[in-house]
Amino acid sequence: MQSPQFDTDMTTLIEQLNHAHDLQKQQIADSFHDGLILLSLNLKPLLINQKAQDYFKANPGTNSVFEKLEVYRQKRDRVIFNLEHWLKENILNKETNTSPLLWIKCDDKQNRQSSLVPILIKVHKIQSTEYKTESLLILIQDQSLQIQAEAQIRLMEASYAGQFITDAHGYITQPNYAFSAYTGLKPEHLQRMTYIDWLNKQVVFKVPFNSVMEALLEEGCWSGEVQLTPSKNCQYHAVLSLSMLTDKNRNIEHFIGILQDITDIHEARSEIERLAYYDNLTGLANRTLLNNQLVSTLNNQPKSQCYSGLILIDLDSFKMINDTLGHAIGDQLLILVSQKISKLASENDLVSRLDGDEFAVLIKESSQDAEEAKTQILSLAHKIREILDDRYSIKNRSLHITASTGVYVFNKALETENSDQIIRHANLAMHEAKNLGGNQVFVFEDKLCDVAKQRLEMLQALNHSELDDEFQLYFQAQVDNQDNTIGAEVLLRWFHPTLGLVPPGQFIPVAEEGRQIIKIGLWVMHKAFLQAKAWNEKYGNIQISINISPIQFHEQSFAELVIGLVKFTRVNPSYITLELTESVLIRNTDLALQKIQHLVSLGFNISIDDFGTGYSSLSYLQKLPIHELKIDQSFIRHIPENPDDIAIVESIVRLAQTKNLGIVAEGVETQEQADFIRQQHNKILIQGYFYSKPCPAYEFEQNFLTLPKTND
Repeated sequence: MQSPQFDTDMTTLIEQLNHAHDLQKQQIADSFHDGLILLSLNLKPLLINQKAQDYFKANPGTNSVFEKLEVYRQKRDRVIFNLEHWLKENILNKETNTSPLLWIKCDDKQNRQSSLVPILIKVHKIQSTEYKTESLLILIQDQSLQIQAEAQIRLMEASYAGQFITDAHGYITQPNYAFSAYTGLKPEHLQRMTYIDWLNKQVVFKVPFNSVMEALLEEGCWSGEVQLTPSKNCQYHAVLSLSMLTDKNRNIEHFIGILQDITDIHEARSEIERLAYYDNLTGLANRTLLNNQLVSTLNNQPKSQCYSGLILIDLDSFKMINDTLGHAIGDQLLILVSQKISKLASENDLVSRLDGDEFAVLIKESSQDAEEAKTQILSLAHKIREILDDRYSIKNRSLHITASTGVYVFNKALETENSDQIIRHANLAMHEAKNLGGNQVFVFEDKLCDVAKQRLEMLQALNHSELDDEFQLYFQAQVDNQDNTIGAEVLLRWFHPTLGLVPPGQFIPVAEEGRQIIKIGLWVMHKAFLQAKAWNEKYGNIQISINISPIQFHEQSFAELVIGLVKFTRVNPSYITLELTESVLIRNTDLALQKIQHLVSLGFNISIDDFGTGYSSLSYLQKLPIHELKIDQSFIRHIPENPDDIAIVESIVRLAQTKNLGIVAEGVETQEQADFIRQQHNKILIQGYFYSKPCPAYEFEQNFLTLPKTND
C-alpha cells in the first residue's frame, strides 16, 4: 500500500514532466530523490535522471539500459533478477506494480569500490503528452534507510532495556515492548504522550529537573540514576539516558530515551553498604560509619559553630553474662539495649554499636554555647545510663545490667581534633567511669590522657620487668582475739628503677589487662610457698594467704602449675590459703567448682575475698568446699557509726557461723572497729593497719613470729 505522500509526489512529478521542455525535463528528473527511468512501451529509454545513472557501470546507451544494470534477487547468492523479462511479463498489462526487495550493484566512483544496495523497483504506466503515447515510468528506490530503521526497531524490541523514539515535537512514536512493560502503559497510550509528560508522571530524578533539561538541550544528552514509579505498589531503580538528535542546522528531529532497570544492582549495592556500615546483630551503625560521620561532622563544624558530643556506653559485667548464660542470651540482651538507646536519641543523632557490648551516640549538632551544649549532652548521657539500669527478661531469665558511660564534647572551630582523638577521649572517660565502680557517667578531662600515658608506660615496664630484681613480697598479719599472729596475707610490691614504688592498685589492673598477671602470679606463689615452708618448719603453724587473680585462676593449666609448685617447693598445702574473689565463680561456674574441689583435695584452704561486694547469689556456698570468708574493708571502714555497714557485717558473721566457716575482717584501723568485730564472734581474725602494716618477710618475722616454747 502506497502512502499518500508518495502518491502526491508522483502526481506532481508526472504533471511537471508533461508540461516541461526537454532541458527542463532532465532538470526535474535530476531533482527527484529516487532513481528515475522513463521508457517507451518497447522498453527504449527516453529519460534517465542522475540518481538512476549512479547505478550504471557506464553511461547507458539508448539500447542497453538493462544490460548495464546488475540486479539480484538475493544478496548472498547473487541470483540475477531479469528486470527486462519482469517488465515484459508482469507489467505491460498493468497500471502499476512493485518488485520484491532486490539488490543492485552500485559503484562508488570516489572510493573505487562497489556495493549491493537494497532497492524496490516501481513501474507506472503513464500517458505522455509529449510523445502522445503511453510510456513506463520506472522508479528505483533505495531501501537502505528503511532496512536500517526496521533493524533498529527489531533490536529495540529484542532489547531488555526500555527504549523510545519521539518526533520533533517530543511525542513518543516508537516505544519498544520493554519500555511499555516498565512503565505499565500500552503503546497506544504512550503514543499520545510527550516524553516530558511521561517524565513528570512516573520519574523522580536525584537532581533538579531543570538541570536535566539544560544538559539535554545544550549538550545533546543526559544520563543518570532515577526512580521509576509506574504505580503506587511498584517502584524501580533505573538508569535513564536521554539523547537529542538534530539536523545539520540544529533543528530537533528526534529524542531518544533508554531505560535500564538496576533495581537488583541497587539492592545489591544497598546490601553491600549495609554490611560495610551497619552492625548485623542490632542494625545500628558500626565503627566505620561512626568514623565517617565524625569526619563529616568535623568538616561541617567550622560553618555551623555548633558543639558536638560523643557518648560511649559499655555494659558492666556483660562478659560474665555471655560466659555464664551463653552468647544467644547475650545477643538478645544487646538487641534490647540497642533499642533502648535508639529511643532516646534524636533523628539527627547517630547510634552505633562498636564492638561487643560497647555502644556510641554521636550528637552532631548541639548548642553554640559551650556550657549549654555540655549540659544537653550530659543530660542525654544520664538518661541513657538510667534507662539501661534495668532488669531484662530473656528466655524466662531476669537479668540486671548497668552501663559505664563516657562523654566528650568538642568543637572543631576551637580545637584541633580528628575522629580518632575524639573516640579515644570518649573511651578514656568511659573507662574512668568503669574504674570508679561502673553505672555512672564521666566527662573527659585532660588529666585522663596523662593517666593513659602512665598506664602504657606501666604496661611496657611490666613487659620488660625482672621479677626477682623489682618485685618483693610483703606480709600483713592476721591476729586472733588474743592478739596472736595466726597467719599473714601476701601482698605484692613493685619497685621499678625509674617509676619508683608503684602501688598495687595501679599496676595490678594493668597487669591483668595485659595478662602479665599470669607470670607475676606464678612468681608470687613460688616465693610464698617457699616462705610458708620455711616459717612453718621454724615457727609452727603459720597460715599464708595468697590472692589469686581471676585471670590466673581461669588459665587452663592453673591447677597443674600449682601442683608442680607444690612438688618443687615441697610445701605442705595445708599451710596455704588461696584467696579467690566471687567473680571467679561467674565465668564457667561448673569448671570453677571443679578446680576449687581439686585444690581442696590437695590440701589447700579456700577463702572468698571481698565477700559481699560481688556475686549476688549465695547458692555457690552450698556447693563450694570453702574454709573462710573475708569481710571487705568497705564494710569495716564506717563501723560502728554506720548502721547499714553494721547490719551487713552482722549478716556475714551469722552466715559464716551457720556454714562453720572461718572469718577474717580486713581493713581494721581503729580500736573501736576491732572491739566491734570481736563482739560479733570470738574466732574472727583481724587484719589491718591497727595491728600491722604490710612489711617485708624479715621484718614480719622479727615483729610477729616467735619460736615455739620447749619443755627444756
